[in-house]
Amino acid sequence: MKISKELWCSSIGVGLFTLFYSLIMTSFQLWMGAAAFITASYFFGVGCPNDKVWNIVGSFVMGIIWAMISFQLLQNATIAQLWPSAIMFGFMTFLAIFLQGTIMKFTMVPAWLIAWGSTMVIISNITITKWPLFIVELFVSMLMGIFFIAYGSNYFTKVVYKIFPDKKPKDPVEIDDDAEPVSNDEG
Repeated sequence: MKISKELWCSSIGVGLFTLFYSLIMTSFQLWMGAAAFITASYFFGVGCPNDKVWNIVGSFVMGIIWAMISFQLLQNATIAQLWPSAIMFGFMTFLAIFLQGTIMKFTMVPAWLIAWGSTMVIISNITITKWPLFIVELFVSMLMGIFFIAYGSNYFTKVVYKIFPDKKPKDPVEIDDDAEPVSNDEG
């Protein structure tokens, strides 16, 4: 089995930058490492579009805001019941898609929903005591997924390709069928 250079570079790059991110995350006590992996995975999945990175970041912000709104609404015992919460989530999803299609065209619904869902998973399972700090840490973790893990591994790949460029095949001999045969006869 032949393993391509691209696969080697991607595997090593993502592995290294995930390792580095894990060390940074632990050093600064950013315990929401999963958020970075989710956002990096999303960014890789859409092809690392440099021209859409700020649209994606804006969508992550909207997802965090959506999670804060829905979490606050769920603190109401009536809304927290099955049918009311299902209606609330359905309406908020409709509203996110509607807003993206009308006045917030810069956003990307999948990124919005991923950030919303990721944030909800975290805040639904732990007690948050310092909300402003939590939101900043979560957002930084999401940004690290894009700007550290994804861009870092892409940069690593570019460096490897620069140091070890692909071997170019020798120029093929061109045959011009319309050419007159050259004769060495002097005659």
